[in-house]
Amino acid sequence: MNFFWKSPLHETVKSTERYLRVKTRKDDLSDWLYSYHEGSPTSSNQGTEGVAFQRWFRFKEAYSPKFVTDTIASLPYAVNRCLDPFGGSGTTALTCRMLGIGSVTTEVNPFLADLIQAKLTSVRGEDFQEDVLRIVDGLRVSKNDLTVPQSFPPTITEPGIKGRYIFPLEVFGTVRALLRKSRELTTSHQRLMRVLLGSVLIANSNVRINGKGRRYRSNWEARQSSRADLLRDFRTAVEGAVADLKQFRNLPSGNHKVIVGDARKALSKVRSADMAIFSPPYPNSFDYTDVYNVELWMLGYLNDPNDNRNLRQATLRSHVQTKWRTDSEAVVRSGRLRKVVKQLQENRDQLWDQNIPSMVRMYFEDLFAIFSHLQRILPVGHLAIVAIGDSQYAGVLIDVSD
Repeated sequence: MNFFWKSPLHETVKSTERYLRVKTRKDDLSDWLYSYHEGSPTSSNQGTEGVAFQRWFRFKEAYSPKFVTDTIASLPYAVNRCLDPFGGSGTTALTCRMLGIGSVTTEVNPFLADLIQAKLTSVRGEDFQEDVLRIVDGLRVSKNDLTVPQSFPPTITEPGIKGRYIFPLEVFGTVRALLRKSRELTTSHQRLMRVLLGSVLIANSNVRINGKGRRYRSNWEARQSSRADLLRDFRTAVEGAVADLKQFRNLPSGNHKVIVGDARKALSKVRSADMAIFSPPYPNSFDYTDVYNVELWMLGYLNDPNDNRNLRQATLRSHVQTKWRTDSEAVVRSGRLRKVVKQLQENRDQLWDQNIPSMVRMYFEDLFAIFSHLQRILPVGHLAIVAIGDSQYAGVLIDVSD
């Protein structure tokens, strides 16, 4: 079988010539694609460390721009508008922008939605850099910046709980001051500044993202970041983004739409698309709202526990960390799914969580809702390409693609 995404990078670049909308931008697109590190799995985010725009925020769960480009090039029909129901870091939308193809994206995480929108918005790098440096050079941390709102998680900064906290107080206050001052900027500059500030938060915290959530760094008490460390890293992030904006200063904005919200509902706002390419959460019990919880709280996307709870309820039911709203009497449409759920129930004593059988059932209910939308959105004969993985619990294989 010919796996189109395994084509050499030079063939990927060459294939863009036949569907690139603006021929004069051929060199821009080639330069962008060649910055991808060939040899990395194209269905992962490996190899994109040097790719302009993609390097603004490290998003582990993404696939590569090469995967999107190869997919579009392999289709037997022209693509004018591409849909991604699970936008993530915006790889699909950004690649479409580079190609001159329209896109529509839904994303439930408001921080990630801003990341996508920042990559799709034309910003003059010199002006943005001037705005940000003016803020950084004149930054003053107020008493209010150092005050933790009562609705915030108590571990967000000192004194924390039992001596454990995510940010030293001076780092917490500096982030809050930068965020406060960013509100003086235009919408596009404010959004990009917030995204880049988010990109340096974990590196200047006492935790690291590992597996399914946060873990305290080893010897974190003796290796804490300072205000100077945060500002240094933030300046570096700004310099990198400005370099990308300058290199691709003539990149057209194009026809791109980002819808913030639960894909199961947000897709009702999408009328049509020529193709869909996406990677939904896997049924692997990863709570992605928890993975990006630090950015969500520190950047003002979450203001109280209800915001956090509502966001978690708006995600695909792919994990057991949330108490899901569910209909226990829901009909399982698939005979194969009924068999898998029954096997999980029979092996319940071997499961690390008793709610796994119902989680698996609800996960496929949610995927059914997504594909029901796609059936309406995509014309007959047009394709949805899904990058997805399997899971296994108590020896029972959850063969998602099958």
